[in-house]
Amino acid sequence: MSAKFAYAQWPWGTKTREEFIDACRDMSDVGFRYFESVKAFIEVFQDNIPDFKAICSEYDITPISFYFHLRGNVENDIIDLKNKLGFIEAVGGVPSITLQGETIRGRTATQDELEYAVRTITEIGDICAPYGIKPAVHPHYNTTIMTESEIDYVMSRLDPDKIGFGPDTAHLSAGGCNPGQIFERYKERINFVHLKDLKGALSDGGMEAGVEVYDSFRELGEGDIDYKPVFQALKSVDFSGYLCLELDKTRYTNKISCLMNKHYMDKNW
Repeated sequence: MSAKFAYAQWPWGTKTREEFIDACRDMSDVGFRYFESVKAFIEVFQDNIPDFKAICSEYDITPISFYFHLRGNVENDIIDLKNKLGFIEAVGGVPSITLQGETIRGRTATQDELEYAVRTITEIGDICAPYGIKPAVHPHYNTTIMTESEIDYVMSRLDPDKIGFGPDTAHLSAGGCNPGQIFERYKERINFVHLKDLKGALSDGGMEAGVEVYDSFRELGEGDIDYKPVFQALKSVDFSGYLCLELDKTRYTNKISCLMNKHYMDKNW
């Protein structure tokens, strides 16, 4: 298969150069050559892109996505994106950004919130297109794009040429979706994937870098999710994008979790 494995950098931290070096060293040692980070991390190297590129070169690892989230206001959702696109373009070769809905808690999205998501994501797709970047809509627990009906509403109203789909197995499961069915339904539109497992009920782990994180996520194979139909859907379309393995928080060390996830994929993909 032509799919490529990537890893999420944020569990190591997103606030300092030293955290980034530790992440690159560990991910590279395990065998990863691609990574995703969050938009807040860009601020660490915004004014020193050569240093960022030098670290990536030293550890032979390349950024392939940055994670953005909607907040329901133009300053965050549009202006902040525009301010960070220069960095993304300068580092080169980033094909997509992950795009999470607006955080809400204890309820589903209102009609106004869904319409806002569609309008804003459409505008983001237009902004990103000249950069060769195709945003991937990322369903996430406790956001306006979480349930099956919310996913279907948003995806049915977006231009597939400008906006892709970036499902996350654990967040789909937490949102009451069947991951295999969602992957199958949107397999032609998937351009980026998050893979992590979920054990039992989802427990809140707080906020980090502007995004909710959780304690119940697990390394692949350590939870309850069935990955066979997920992988089958991806392989049926010869998925050639990035499979980003990730975890909000580790019970071990970040490197051990990274190893566990890599071993699972080497055995099961």
